[in-house]
Amino acid sequence: MPAKRRRLIFELSSKEKENKFKAVLSEAIQKASALNLPIIYRDELCVKPNLFIHKYPNGRKILIEQDSQNSVEKTVKILC
Repeated sequence: MPAKRRRLIFELSSKEKENKFKAVLSEAIQKASALNLPIIYRDELCVKPNLFIHKYPNGRKILIEQDSQNSVEKTVKILC
């Protein structure tokens, strides 16, 4: 029996891509959580390009500002 050929990402249907990305994302979130690393994202509170939200596994959320010159992060506001 021949080995099953792996399909390239652009050969997958939209649903197959969605399922693949969800699995990869879930694994990445679990690994970050195990290392106590935050999930970093932006939302409507990020009114400047250098503002980000860090959400830690314990639920703590912080709005941070990142210096574009040296990547130093400064806490702007503790959200919860």
